[in-house]
Amino acid sequence: MDDREAMLKRSIKREGYSCSGDARLHPEVDEETIFDRKVRQIVELIVAKRDFPNVSNFYAESSMKQRNLTHYFNILFWNNPEHLFIGEAPGRDGCVLTGVPFSSERLIRLGQYKKHLPGVQFVVEGNQSERSSTVIWGSVETLKRPSVMWNVFPLHPSDELGKNRTPEKEELEWGITILQFVVDLFPGIKLVSVGKKAKSACRKLQIKTIGHLNHPRRADIFRKQFDYLFQKK
Repeated sequence: MDDREAMLKRSIKREGYSCSGDARLHPEVDEETIFDRKVRQIVELIVAKRDFPNVSNFYAESSMKQRNLTHYFNILFWNNPEHLFIGEAPGRDGCVLTGVPFSSERLIRLGQYKKHLPGVQFVVEGNQSERSSTVIWGSVETLKRPSVMWNVFPLHPSDELGKNRTPEKEELEWGITILQFVVDLFPGIKLVSVGKKAKSACRKLQIKTIGHLNHPRRADIFRKQFDYLFQKK
């Protein structure tokens, strides 16, 4: 970790934020401003990370994707999310192209997010679809309240051919520090791990989840587990 990264991490931790509101503790700045500042610091931390081999930092390469991610978090601030779904890593046909976790250009163009994020306006350049994102949103959109999406490793690990690969230990360890900052943005949020790497990361962080879902590559299993976990009581 370099000095700049360490400084940013200390800065994020210093600022207060609570689900009940803490403006009284910060008379010079309201809670929305605190949230926005923490989001921008998280994005800056991600953009600055460029020393992993065979890893694409698509945020560093695109200001559009940085803006999409910042906008994504800030609009969630106003829409009271209930769950945070934690995946493994961005896919090359989804988040890598949009900057928004668990998304695709196709889903954005179709307005898939407007039910849970009214007024959201992401910018995309193409119309690529991604199977995992489509499967996940087919289930998540049935929930009554919005959900936050994130990955244990927020950058794109690739093999020699540029295809998706599983993040390595060092990549996951760095990603876990970013994950903790994202979790802290939404006090009291309920966590759900998606895939084995996410489940392992939550255990390492000692984060209590309400359940675990199979990777959506097996859509049939994912949907059955999702329906069971969120069945009406």
